[in-house]
Amino acid sequence: MRPRFVDELRNVTVEVGRDATFTCTVSDIHGYRIGWVKANTKAIQAIGTHVITHNTRISVSHDDSRRKWSLHIADAQLDDTGPYMCQINTDPMRSKMGFLDVIITPDIVDIRGPSVVVEGGSAKLECEARGEPTPLVFWQRENTREKPGIINRSREGKMERRSRVDGSVLRLHKITREDAGGYLCIASNGHPPAISRRLQLDVKYRPAVSVPNQHVRGVIGKTVALQCDIDSFPRAEVSWTKRDDLYEEIVTGGRYIKEDFHITDYKTRSVLNIYNYTKQDAGLYDCKARNEMNLKGETADGVIYLNTEKEPTTESVYTTPYFIYTDYDLSPGPSKPFLTYNPQISTRRKSGTESPRRVVPHPTPERFLNSSTLSQCCGMLLIWSLSFLHLYFSMV
Repeated sequence: MRPRFVDELRNVTVEVGRDATFTCTVSDIHGYRIGWVKANTKAIQAIGTHVITHNTRISVSHDDSRRKWSLHIADAQLDDTGPYMCQINTDPMRSKMGFLDVIITPDIVDIRGPSVVVEGGSAKLECEARGEPTPLVFWQRENTREKPGIINRSREGKMERRSRVDGSVLRLHKITREDAGGYLCIASNGHPPAISRRLQLDVKYRPAVSVPNQHVRGVIGKTVALQCDIDSFPRAEVSWTKRDDLYEEIVTGGRYIKEDFHITDYKTRSVLNIYNYTKQDAGLYDCKARNEMNLKGETADGVIYLNTEKEPTTESVYTTPYFIYTDYDLSPGPSKPFLTYNPQISTRRKSGTESPRRVVPHPTPERFLNSSTLSQCCGMLLIWSLSFLHLYFSMV
């Protein structure tokens, strides 16, 4: 019975420096022999158990049943890449082909670009990567949830936002503070893992001051806080002044304490605490910010108006209603009210004592409703009802 191949010869992919192995499975080998050939160069690697090539990194082996024959390539190099053939020396010859792919995972050799740019300027970011196959290189913004995409502005003023920019070079024009942050150079050649390197781009710009609450009320004897938020790079110097006769910077100490909180590299929150507030503290306060981008003497200002909270009143007004009942007169003439409402206003002090009541004037009724008058009214209504029923049935 002639020998035959049981399985296909599988392709092998390894990184440079790793070992690679091809395994050829046959049946009924008997006296036949297995040969290994590098197909693209037609160089014989081994026949049976004997290595033919002078490449010391090549070896062969087989199992005890002589069904599985293996070609071993140690410390694989890029030159080892190519097709390899497993042959059986039958007539005609039988063979199977497998491909060895020796790769170099991506590596970023260098990344270049300015770390700081003045707002309105331009920047060129470059990334150099290597690998086998040659890696694809592209750029992305770091933390794309907060800063979605790269803003690409042309010299003509056109603006386009992209999630990624392909190529090893990224050019940014007419840079604004929105462009500040981290940029990632990513290289991939289809063989994981992809690799990335980060470049931080900071944008210098003048401070911008915003005031969350421009009208603040202070309570005498309590602590009041004035707050302003500053957006700038580099970080701004913040000071507080009061618009009075002196118009001098408020120095931290005593009843005035200034605190600056660094929210991010670009955002600062400044709080001026005034302890034991008095009426003399009321007035206009300026939050001033400046950095190296400001001209001499120039600042960005935010204004807060502070005044005194009114003291609560010592009296409260309560309204007590009462009702006046009067007769309903059935005699000819203008009708008189049956039920009228009259509020009674009284002033009660917090101490619990009650001042004399101030009663709103109301016309005095002629007489109050009594049981006799009520009986007369009910009797008259009963007579009218019976008369109406009698008239109705007589017409039917």
